[in-house]
Amino acid sequence: MTTNATNDDGLTFKQWYAAANKVCSGISGLTLDDLADGPSWDHWHDGCSPREYAEELLENEGFPF
Repeated sequence: MTTNATNDDGLTFKQWYAAANKVCSGISGLTLDDLADGPSWDHWHDGCSPREYAEELLENEGFPF
């Protein structure tokens, strides 16, 4: 993977991860780095939205939605 590669939504991994991090922080006050590691590259590559990914990680941690 090159750093300039984009997914089907036109986002680089770095852009997608930053968006997921912002969503996670907005929902919970935590960053993705505060949570257990997840398959972020796979989700980016497969076209999962940043919101879906953040919610999945929070759900896995038992966050009360």
